[in-house]
Amino acid sequence: MALWAAPAAGQSENVVSPQLWVDYNPSWRVTPRFEIYGDVGARTELESGGWRRFVVRPSVRYQLHRDVRLMGGLGNFVTVNDVIANRWEVRPWQGVNVTWPRAPVHFEHFLRFEEQFDFNTRTWESQSSLRGRYRLRTVIQWSALRQDRYWRLLASVEGFLTLAGEQGQFREQFRFSVGVERSHRAGVRTRFDATWQREGRLFVEGSINDLFLRVRLFTSFGG
Repeated sequence: MALWAAPAAGQSENVVSPQLWVDYNPSWRVTPRFEIYGDVGARTELESGGWRRFVVRPSVRYQLHRDVRLMGGLGNFVTVNDVIANRWEVRPWQGVNVTWPRAPVHFEHFLRFEEQFDFNTRTWESQSSLRGRYRLRTVIQWSALRQDRYWRLLASVEGFLTLAGEQGQFREQFRFSVGVERSHRAGVRTRFDATWQREGRLFVEGSINDLFLRVRLFTSFGG
């Protein structure tokens, strides 16, 4: 069996799934405290017999306190599969992000709850669940050579817990990421993340090791 082979239905071995994620992340500051943001992206498994996923996720953010932000949104995930029926997942979510401690290296604690509604687009049978996610991230920032520009180094760990119901095609368990971010001019920055993720899959026994590179472009408007 090749190292990068895709898991067949019912397979019980642990396998590696290489993936590429590409995202565009715009944001609009409506007031000094309130912001509309989101992401539009595509994700793919880099092997035959895999899948392609398209994401549209509008969200909002409210600055409750200097170190506390309330957040929420509505995710839409369409997965085109080569082997099983395609899936459409609708995911309302709510969360809170707390920065503590802040200096000199600050830590961000992000807790969110997601309601997941996963539809088989062939039969329109659905699975629904409620899960919690907690992410701990640390950020180190330093100035670039040009004035008002910077680099950031980010590292995070995230755990997933199903609280009720049964999840759909993707059943994440644990994620570890490292990334580097660069600001190019006011309101424009790019980020490259490398991530290892442990997850289960619908119709697959055991766990899968996902390895993916995520390329992100951020733009902000309104100050």
